[in-house]
Amino acid sequence: MKTLSIKTKIMLWFTAALVILVVGIFTINFSVSREVLDQSIQERLMDIVDTNVQEIEFYNSSKNEVEEHDFFLSYKGGILEIDDDFCAYLDGISTALIDSENNLLYGSMPILLEESEAFSFTSVGTVTQNGQRYYIYERKLSGENLEGLWLRGVVSENETINMISNMVRLSLWLVPLLAFVILFVGYIITKRSFLPIEKIDQAVEEITASGDLSKRVDVEIEGGKDEIHRLAVTFNSMFDRLEKSFNTERQFTSDASHELRTPVSVIKAHCEYALKYAQTPEELRESLQVIERQADRATDLLTQLLFFTRLHQSDHPVRLEKTNLSDLVEFICEDLTILLASGKSMETDIEPGIFVLADKSLMTRLISNLIDNAYKYSGDDALVKVSLHRSSAAGKGAETGGILQSSAGTSESPASSLSSEKQYVRLSVEDNGIGISPENIEKIWARFYQEDPSRTETASNSFGLGLSMVKEIADIHGGKLEVESVPGKGSRFTLVLPCI
Repeated sequence: MKTLSIKTKIMLWFTAALVILVVGIFTINFSVSREVLDQSIQERLMDIVDTNVQEIEFYNSSKNEVEEHDFFLSYKGGILEIDDDFCAYLDGISTALIDSENNLLYGSMPILLEESEAFSFTSVGTVTQNGQRYYIYERKLSGENLEGLWLRGVVSENETINMISNMVRLSLWLVPLLAFVILFVGYIITKRSFLPIEKIDQAVEEITASGDLSKRVDVEIEGGKDEIHRLAVTFNSMFDRLEKSFNTERQFTSDASHELRTPVSVIKAHCEYALKYAQTPEELRESLQVIERQADRATDLLTQLLFFTRLHQSDHPVRLEKTNLSDLVEFICEDLTILLASGKSMETDIEPGIFVLADKSLMTRLISNLIDNAYKYSGDDALVKVSLHRSSAAGKGAETGGILQSSAGTSESPASSLSSEKQYVRLSVEDNGIGISPENIEKIWARFYQEDPSRTETASNSFGLGLSMVKEIADIHGGKLEVESVPGKGSRFTLVLPCI
């Protein structure tokens, strides 16, 4: 059974179930049919006898009008008229007119009753003669001059057996024919039902063999919106995620390799220089200092790459909890203010008592990255403004003020459910730095992207991962990011989150 296809298994189980069902039904039917048919014949016997009673009349003299097919008997100085509707034999039931001395006056009887037995079957009874069993029912006539007359009905038990035999003969050809039709229809339905699955299987095999993750299963398969159609849609969704993940990882690997190649090349070059050409301790120290800086740069890059990896691992789940965002932003700003270089400053406008559902460690990294990015792309006289306020609107325009009124962009989580009916938190970080050109607004969220490529070798160790990290953390929290920027004047990044 394990080697059979599902379609074959279904047909085998369906056939077995059908056979068991048919055999069970006929077994039960034949076991109760005899009793039911016996009861039916007895009721039929009584009904015919009772009906025939109405067809007998007595007249004291000859009738003036005589119906052509009626039967007449002389009885007690008068005439008994037996109407032509009198059923002497019908459906195996014999009915006869008997006088009080057990003499047959009209009709015929398949059996003869002894005088001791006659007139004792006022309800249906049984008599066995010559090995054959009969049902008997007698009805006494009433009316003027009809005293002493009886109608006796008799039917053989064989009538029941004959009816059962007819049922069996009918079943012997009808049941196999019905079973064949059901199985044939079941086979057609099963084959048509599994045809889309075969198409899905072929499509998946083609994708697997070719390695082309851009191919998709044809969702316009027969079946409409049933389970198989949903299966095809699920497969396509899976391939969408696989293709996106594969392309992302391929681009990520390429970019990471490119970024690591520079520090590794520098380290290797200075190692070779120190080994071959360095003559004095000062030359060795200079080479080691360069190697140390490049090692730090590579370490920073690997640390950030490790963060991205852990961010999507199931064994490092995000823990969203009620967080006082006002206190968190204030603490981060205080810590970063201490580290500011001469000439750089920070202004804060933080509304107290704002709470959100957040992972505290991830939110700390998001805020720190936004502030760090603001200082990184500002001059020596950098001024960074950090503000946190509640807002009744999720979209742009909910916040006023500031010097920026130009190029804008938005990064919103696909799963975000921001609605204008809720209260929101707007965290803004504004700088007076170099700004972002309008054509590059949507590119800044990509990993390893930098607005100014010449800054890749700065002491700030900028790899173009900070904003990508900010976006992923915002997506995890169901928020969105807004960007307003004017080249040469500065940028403002705004995080919008649901408030609790």
